[in-house]
Amino acid sequence: MGEHRLPIVPFDSEHLSQRLIAASERLGSSPVDSREIEHLVSVVTRCSALLGNVYTDARLRTILGDNPQRLAALLASPWFRLPFADDLSTVVHKLRRLPDQVRVVGDQALFDVAISGRSRVRGLALPEVGRKAYLMAAEVLEYLADDARLREHFLANGYGPALKLEDEISFLRRCADRFDLYSRLLREADSEEPHGDDRAHQLLLPSFASSPTGRIAQHLPARVVTQRLFSENETNRERLLAAYERLLLFASVDLEALRHGLAAEVIDQNEAIATLIDDFALFAVGTQNLTKPASYFLVGPTGVGKNFLVEALVRRIGQQWGLEVPMLTIEGPNYTYPSNINELRGATRGFIRSDEPGLLTEFHKRAEQSPLSVILVDEVEKAHPQLQRFFLSILDRGTTTDAHGNELHLEGTLIFFTSNAGYREKSAASHPIGFGDREAAEAVHVSELAQELKRALSPEFINRLKIVRFNHLPRSSAARILRLEVAKIAQRYREVHEVELVVTQSAEELLLDYGYSHEYGARHLAAHIQRHCNVEVGKMLRRDESHSEVRDPRELLAEVRRAKGGETPVPLGDLDRRILEQTRARVGYSVIVVDVEAGKIVYRREGQGGS
Repeated sequence: MGEHRLPIVPFDSEHLSQRLIAASERLGSSPVDSREIEHLVSVVTRCSALLGNVYTDARLRTILGDNPQRLAALLASPWFRLPFADDLSTVVHKLRRLPDQVRVVGDQALFDVAISGRSRVRGLALPEVGRKAYLMAAEVLEYLADDARLREHFLANGYGPALKLEDEISFLRRCADRFDLYSRLLREADSEEPHGDDRAHQLLLPSFASSPTGRIAQHLPARVVTQRLFSENETNRERLLAAYERLLLFASVDLEALRHGLAAEVIDQNEAIATLIDDFALFAVGTQNLTKPASYFLVGPTGVGKNFLVEALVRRIGQQWGLEVPMLTIEGPNYTYPSNINELRGATRGFIRSDEPGLLTEFHKRAEQSPLSVILVDEVEKAHPQLQRFFLSILDRGTTTDAHGNELHLEGTLIFFTSNAGYREKSAASHPIGFGDREAAEAVHVSELAQELKRALSPEFINRLKIVRFNHLPRSSAARILRLEVAKIAQRYREVHEVELVVTQSAEELLLDYGYSHEYGARHLAAHIQRHCNVEVGKMLRRDESHSEVRDPRELLAEVRRAKGGETPVPLGDLDRRILEQTRARVGYSVIVVDVEAGKIVYRREGQGGS
């Protein structure tokens, strides 16, 4: 109680500027001017919290493309100069944003290399990505500046004098050339030991990133927010310790292994997976706001793996950490009336079942015992708008109050909302006529989706979420999903009944015909796999069993019941072996082949006495 605590000082850009200048002098590097110092301070302040997915596939392809001169060809093409002359403003707006979209990758790469200690992203060396990002931004600006009509357009629309544009091009090239120097300067400033009054800036938290000392990180807003959680109140102390545990665990996550594991389960949704993985990298360095939950809006057609991605994520994080990650699934269609919200909050006193806690209260009891928990709200657009309003306080402050006045803290919760708004109405008839293919249709549909989301959900709700888009699944992806699901079923038959399950290519194609469509993806595929490759196979095994030996489960049942009651210690390994022997089907064949004859699924018995 009597321990003296150093004050937490908000981030001071002037203080960091002085440290950078001192670091430059200590390194004896080439002179660093005020513009460069200003740039480095800006990198630290803006990149301390990731605003959106910086390392997107589209940006990386643009930066690392084999032919960057394609942009010059684009600006020189006749279609740009003539047919679109009346719509020049729209085209220029898109092109004018490109340098900033690319430059943000360079800034983030510099921050990650120097402060976060991250060296690679998606198998690419971040120093190379950063240098090429700055060069690409310079090239695009140069192409824009060299076009006389565009120059005139910039001046007429307040983009600033052309001279400033040329200065910016020159500076971006300098950023590329001096990327390594800037990295060393930031690291040197980060490692500076505090002296005198500067000890007020000393980090009270452990360094969760792989940064050498993490001293610059102490000034970042998220770090200050973490400190404000602390008080002598025991409840706040427990929440702070949970935040510490969460940061340490995220720092230990093998992000690439997690990415590959999710990609192996959730087929052809690499962009959505990458968005989540990049956010987890921020959890590890402590730059996310710790007072409110991270929230995501998973948008895409039905049957493409939105819910499955969340479930796979929970399972794999739990496996890496060796603990259970509590998860609550809320079905939006079950909340079509305002009164349905009482199921979450609990009934108000004086009403029926008011003595029972709400679903969220029950979930909170489990969630507060774990460093991380997950809430999944499925098909939120089908729920009453009151459900959106209910979650606003949680998204903003990380807290809500139940019907009994208990404050529920959910800052350690990942919240996922899913929606297929805009996709349900889309059908094959909406595809472009002529040369348009499915990819062209998807591109055209993006603007329609945005409008549909605005009609279905309130702007204040959508603006609080990070949108993660899912793609339509082609038939080839559905075929991969089918093989994965069949492999799981086959493994169970192999382990339990010592029978191999084989599905021929003809049977796979027929199952895909039954269960796949472009509109619904693999939504119905699982049901057909379950019916034809599990239920019917299981029924056939039981029909074919030899009944010469009557099964009597009474002895084993008694042992199981004694074990459940704790009456006698029973070795579970031995019990498991004996139960498998008791339940194993006794058939005269070792292989079941699922095939097609006359357009129908048939089953062949092979091996030993099979026919």
